[in-house]
Amino acid sequence: MAPQTNTKPTCSRQSSPTFTVRSLSVTRSISPLSDEGTLARRLHRFKATLSPIREERGNTHRTARRTISRSSKRTHKHVACGLCKKDHRLVTCSKFTQMNINEKFDAVIKYKYCVNCLARSHSTQNCTSKKRCSTCNGEHHSILHGHPRLFCEELKKTSKSEEKLHTRRQKDLPTLLAKPTLIPTVMIKVKHDGKWNKIRAIINPTRKVTIIASELVQRLRLPKTYLDSHRICKVVMGSLTDSDWHVEVNCLLTHDLPTRPYNRDLSGEITKKFDHLVLADPTFWKNDNIMLELGADVYPRIMKPGLFNPDNSTVIAQNTALGWTLTGACAI
Repeated sequence: MAPQTNTKPTCSRQSSPTFTVRSLSVTRSISPLSDEGTLARRLHRFKATLSPIREERGNTHRTARRTISRSSKRTHKHVACGLCKKDHRLVTCSKFTQMNINEKFDAVIKYKYCVNCLARSHSTQNCTSKKRCSTCNGEHHSILHGHPRLFCEELKKTSKSEEKLHTRRQKDLPTLLAKPTLIPTVMIKVKHDGKWNKIRAIINPTRKVTIIASELVQRLRLPKTYLDSHRICKVVMGSLTDSDWHVEVNCLLTHDLPTRPYNRDLSGEITKKFDHLVLADPTFWKNDNIMLELGADVYPRIMKPGLFNPDNSTVIAQNTALGWTLTGACAI
């Protein structure tokens, strides 16, 4: 019987491709893994490889940040002061603060500072600052306010703006004149010595006190009194459309009346839309004299509820104790 021999199978290694890990400063070759020990060694060497890579990248980022910071500092560096050649803003310069307004303005112009923000890095025309003078809101620095040259420049700008506004108003004037505006005129009667005198008036609630023409007071010989420097006349007024309505009013005498409401007589065609109403002034379109102006003191006693606006037109009728008044823009 032949002796038996124990033979162990041998594991032959076959050549395999090699993988290479490269970094900025380290290059290592890694062979395929064969057992657990080899795996542990490979992992240890791989970690050792990553450490210098991370350190080198960190150094690169820090160097880049330092470079950006230095370039930023160089970009925002202050321009030297034109007066004393030191590195500070003009408004903090002791020489500049001791100057009067004329010397300050001359220094700003001489050393080419921006008049608006007092920076030396750009001209006044290229200034993007939204800040303005705290005193007049002009396009100059507050420390330069009061210089005559700046005042003249602001005055020229204002004059140009007013000229444009005037031109625009002149263009709009023909449109305004094409449609005259009716004002609420009324016919009332004024009592004196037992007699009623018919006069023309307008309703104006923006006036605090009713006023009457001095000419009318003198002609009717109405009694008047004095209060401080004012002349006052007590008037009893009545309605031509309602015989039961009358009111007593203290009027101020004025030389601003009589006045005419329009430049000329208007067209009476508008009455066709209101011919069913009893008008407070049947001849409202005429350019007759206004002798009395009814103010806010009698306005609540005059007005009555009721409005009439036919076809949503530009003229509206308002009911009053004196009759219906017409107000609004109309054709000639």
